[in-house]
Amino acid sequence: MPVRVAVLDRDRRHIYGNRPYLEMVDRSLDQLVGRTLGDLMGDKAMRNMAGHVKRALAGHIAESEGWVQQPNGEQRCIHRVYAPYRGADGAVVGYFVILQDVTDRRQSQDDLFRLAYYDPVTGLANRLMLLKHMADYCAEKEPFTLVIVDIDRFADIRTSLGQAFANELLGDLASRLGEQGGAFDLIARVSDHAFALLVAGPCDRPAVERALEELAAVVRSARSSSGAAVFMSASIGVATAEPSHERPEDVLRDAEIATGRSRELGGGRQSWFDPAMHAHVVEQIRLEHDLRGALSRGEGLWVAYQPIVEMVTGGLAGFEALVRWTHPERGNIPPGVFIPIAESTGLVVALGSWVLREACRQIADWQDKRAPGSAPLFMSVNLSARQLSDPGFVEVVREVLRETKVEPAWLKLELTESAVMDKAEQSIRLLQDLRTLGIKLSIDDFGTGYSSLSYLHKLPIDSLKVDRSFVSAMHHSEENRAIVRIIMDLARLLGFDVIAEGIETSADANLLRALACDYGQGYHFARPLPPADAEKLLGGELPWQAPW
Repeated sequence: MPVRVAVLDRDRRHIYGNRPYLEMVDRSLDQLVGRTLGDLMGDKAMRNMAGHVKRALAGHIAESEGWVQQPNGEQRCIHRVYAPYRGADGAVVGYFVILQDVTDRRQSQDDLFRLAYYDPVTGLANRLMLLKHMADYCAEKEPFTLVIVDIDRFADIRTSLGQAFANELLGDLASRLGEQGGAFDLIARVSDHAFALLVAGPCDRPAVERALEELAAVVRSARSSSGAAVFMSASIGVATAEPSHERPEDVLRDAEIATGRSRELGGGRQSWFDPAMHAHVVEQIRLEHDLRGALSRGEGLWVAYQPIVEMVTGGLAGFEALVRWTHPERGNIPPGVFIPIAESTGLVVALGSWVLREACRQIADWQDKRAPGSAPLFMSVNLSARQLSDPGFVEVVREVLRETKVEPAWLKLELTESAVMDKAEQSIRLLQDLRTLGIKLSIDDFGTGYSSLSYLHKLPIDSLKVDRSFVSAMHHSEENRAIVRIIMDLARLLGFDVIAEGIETSADANLLRALACDYGQGYHFARPLPPADAEKLLGGELPWQAPW
């Protein structure tokens, strides 16, 4: 038998040992009989198994398992069974010790356990282990606080510097977090770029906030194994276990919601969960669902058109297409609510294509209704950063122009300078491809982003659009007027025309006209109009026109 078997009497002295047992203790049978385990392995070993021996002598079976150092220094996992040894009359006259080497099995179990509950990159606990710990706390009604540390822009770091470099940063960060482990009962990696830290006991908010400051510093200090560093920050969210939480997953959900709030605020921040955050997320999910339905069915979405006016003559130059959503139950949903949802979910690509098609169909119809000899109108359509990064977008525009029979020169696509400069070289290539189609291009909200003059003259654009914040501030100081004047001088130098948005008053219009602004739009002329109301302007009677 490969199993080691020994028989001992009630005085703990050996009666018998089989061959594997004799090899283990390195004794012959004659040398073994009459000796105790204490004689062979020391008093400590005798004391460790005293409880199991007592149960066996009482007529019960006892088991244990643990790692034992062999005479050669090797550690082996041994499974022990202590069973009563009975005489002919059935009385317990001693006990069996049955030892089985289960090292291979134990190592396989440990490997499976590590795969199931530990992260292979950092060696930290994973999401399942975190939930297991939180479930234990919940079962014991032990209060706890959960902190999520989500690395900002980690996907960009991995994409630009490679997975190996990203893994080195994660490993270093995990090590540094472990050094701060005194404040936390468990540290886990819960996603590709997020860590969770568990604090048992009633929440001590000042102490947790001090720990959060230390965590933010730890993230900033992370390095690769070669010593290379990139600037890293983290969005941090905190949630405390409450009686209202039915499952551990609910606490994790709330902490992740708080982390999302920190990310929305720009990253590198800390947020504590409150119920209003959860209500906001639920509302966003519902709106996303409804928006997808509206887009797929073509119901509730429509395009408003705000006139763009020639500043010198006051004549109608074109329109800007602005998407609107009339919800069947909630009425009008502001663009500031549903556009960010479309951006964050990727729906903005399909939504933008729908608006482009609607706007082109509308301008084609209106051109036919203009008086003979009238200058053609142009239609401005906003382009999102997501559309700008879509490799198939140029083909989409080409197909829309063909389908609606719109002259390319009638269409002007507006892009924010931030979207363009985020991936400048890629954007320039896309804009050049769009320009090849014959359409016009405009930089929207100019002056509010981070454009570079070294790129601005390379962009194949036709217009700069002055942001409303500069227009509204013109009357406050000479410095503000100088900013608008500089933008216009720069545009003329580069061969661009200028559109000013957010013109609210006749004073705004007069000042911009004095600065030789080409085009303007704003409530002073007209609000965004439904298609039928916008069409009334085609006849030439413009409510904002007056003798200059």
